[in-house]
Amino acid sequence: MSTHLLDTSIGRPAAQVPVGLHTVADDGSTRLVGGGVTDNDGRVATLADGALAPGTFRLVYDTVGYFTAVHRKLFYPRIIVEVYLDGARAHYHVPVLASTYSYSTYLGS
Repeated sequence: MSTHLLDTSIGRPAAQVPVGLHTVADDGSTRLVGGGVTDNDGRVATLADGALAPGTFRLVYDTVGYFTAVHRKLFYPRIIVEVYLDGARAHYHVPVLASTYSYSTYLGS
């Protein structure tokens, strides 16, 4: 699994943003299973070692430091994206387009 974080308000990748990957159990509890820090291109190429079993996962982008440093404004201290991986793909890529006051995401390739 990989991710990409783009700052759409300035048209640039969001670098040095910590990203945590958590499994989500049926009762809503979570467990950290991977993560990384976005590189200069806003990417974390590998969020976890090995294949991920089908299930629900939560990506947590710790954006407080990034938005405070780059924009001197903060509305989303964290961006949380929850996805269900059905196991139909060999690789899942989750891009996030973010600005100070909005974000969106999609299943990438």
